Amino acid sequence: MSNDIAVRIGKNIAAARKERGRTQADIAETVGMDTVSLSRIERGVVTAGIPTLDKIANELAVPIGRLFDGVSANSSALADSIIAQLAPLHDEDRLFLMEQLQVWAKKLAKRKK
Repeated sequence: MSNDIAVRIGKNIAAARKERGRTQADIAETVGMDTVSLSRIERGVVTAGIPTLDKIANELAVPIGRLFDGVSANSSALADSIIAQLAPLHDEDRLFLMEQLQVWAKKLAKRKK
């Protein structure tokens, strides 16, 4: 994994942690690591393995794919990102946004032709 990817993953972990009002010490303890190690992951100094990323994602209650946002433009990562953004919303708000997404996707697809 390149350093750029490690930095992006680290930023995503830090952002998700802060969104939930959690401290590095709190997350580190619950996933079984020390705070310094989590700090190094969040800064992109080291790259965590998939099992560690899975534990962190579970503790932050986000799909693991969200930790990879911005790393790749692949459809799976984008889908996980959309799911993460829609998850905290009420059902009717989710449906409204999905309808808007469909409208915009059609408009943009027509422009592309």
